[in-house]
Amino acid sequence: MLAKSAMPCARRIAAIITGIRTVMTNWFDRNAPSAVLPLHHELHHAARFWPVEAAGYDGEDTLPALELGGIFVFVYIDPETTELRVSIDLDTVDQRLVRHDDPHETVPMHITVQGDTVFHA
Repeated sequence: MLAKSAMPCARRIAAIITGIRTVMTNWFDRNAPSAVLPLHHELHHAARFWPVEAAGYDGEDTLPALELGGIFVFVYIDPETTELRVSIDLDTVDQRLVRHDDPHETVPMHITVQGDTVFHA
């Protein structure tokens, strides 16, 4: 008798689970790229923000950073001079961004401040 009364509940729960599974599958399929994304889309979607941690791996304070294509951009206030500092670290740059036809193998950059170009190479 208990089994007969529990069956409608079990069917309802199974229907809910199936519905959730269908929605999640469709959502993931919709967001899965059907074709290879252009490089800038791929790198923009993989960008990460690294917030300050109380202590870095070496015991010192770390700085906030934006990581894009293996490039780390640190923006911070210098504690001694209270200047805004911007530092770009290219040690781990994605090689697809490197200009290999240049003997120095540079990464093309265009830096602006308030819309005015301050650096372009």
